[in-house]
Amino acid sequence: MPRLSDEHGSALVEAAILFPCLVLVLFWSIALTDVLVLKLKTSEAARFALWETTAWKSPARIQQEVQQRFDDLRSPSAIRNPWTGLLAFPRSAAIRLHIAVDTTSSEVTLAGSRIGLGPAPGIVRGFVERASGWMASAVQSAMRAERFNTHGAATVRVRLRASRAGSKVLSGGDLLGHRGGGDLGAPRSLADLALEAPLATERPMRIVFDTWKAWPKPPPYELAGGSTDLAVSPRQTYPQVEKQVAAQVGRIAFFGMRQLPWFGALDSLAGRILASGIGGALLGGHPPSIFSSARMDLPERGPITIRPMQPPQARFVPDSCDAPGGGQQPCTSAGQGIMRVGDVESNAAATLGGLSAYTEHEDVTRHTVPFRVNSRYWRWTGGTFEGFSAVFAPPPPSFARDNGYVRAWECRGSFFAGRVAAQEADVTRRYHPPC
Repeated sequence: MPRLSDEHGSALVEAAILFPCLVLVLFWSIALTDVLVLKLKTSEAARFALWETTAWKSPARIQQEVQQRFDDLRSPSAIRNPWTGLLAFPRSAAIRLHIAVDTTSSEVTLAGSRIGLGPAPGIVRGFVERASGWMASAVQSAMRAERFNTHGAATVRVRLRASRAGSKVLSGGDLLGHRGGGDLGAPRSLADLALEAPLATERPMRIVFDTWKAWPKPPPYELAGGSTDLAVSPRQTYPQVEKQVAAQVGRIAFFGMRQLPWFGALDSLAGRILASGIGGALLGGHPPSIFSSARMDLPERGPITIRPMQPPQARFVPDSCDAPGGGQQPCTSAGQGIMRVGDVESNAAATLGGLSAYTEHEDVTRHTVPFRVNSRYWRWTGGTFEGFSAVFAPPPPSFARDNGYVRAWECRGSFFAGRVAAQEADVTRRYHPPC
């Protein structure tokens, strides 16, 4: 009896069996890859929302910006595509993100927490923990009394929902001969996908940021009495920083006693005495108020003054200061200067004389931020001797010109903002030596 050895058509049968399985594996690989992309974009959206809270944006605005940026799964806000680039969830209209931002519930403990001593004896451990807890709570109470905003913490959760609208991969299908069965349809977990970052079992993303930044903030974050005008022009950086710093220093100066009525009365009395004719004659001029923490250009003549380090090299660099008679003018114009001592202002080092100095030409103007030091030193100690210029000595170069501030300023190269030249492509030439 002959054996049946003819195998013609077996490959076609195998292909008919395996091909649907391979198609399913391919489609499911595509779907799972797209889910992984969605998880990455959800985490990116959460990090974006978290960092945007440091600029004091409202939760509603953050929600709007996240939806505009990430609904097409592309981070730049200028790109607005109707398609996501995914196969399982191709349409932007099928992606919805919900941002839960909270910047008020969590208080930051600026003083730390109690100290744990581990295996230390019970009496010692109890005493140390109680003392450290008392100090931490006392510092926290003092911070609140001095109007620090201790709620400088934000928590964020992002929830993404994606539907299969317009998807050819997840649209479903029927097995051969089983019309209407929906055997190849996507499961509910993919048909209406929901992702969360972080996971529901994990804590939300959290960041602690500085609520005392020297720039106008919304009223809920501004407790020191500074400006809350968010529309102020960046060109007014210097007067705005002066105002914010003066408001913040006014809360903490003299251990916060400026807020007490009796201290304010004492400050007012001292100011009237110094501003009187007798006080001016005895002191040789009109010195600033003893207890003032205001700006130097105000009638209180406080100690707060901030000027640019040098004239700007580009028009977009902030260069607007308050004019003595009111209004705004360039910081480096006549009547204003990047260097000053008291009422004397100049755009270059100028010696002091007359009522502006105790001794003629003894001192010079200097930058109001630590950049270049122009002050001179006495070679002899005690007393002042007019006409003896040899007694002066310049400060050491390591202190005046080669300090860390000067090196940081001169080592910036053409990489940072405020420069008008393009970035140097050659890394070895990007910074000046010895940077």
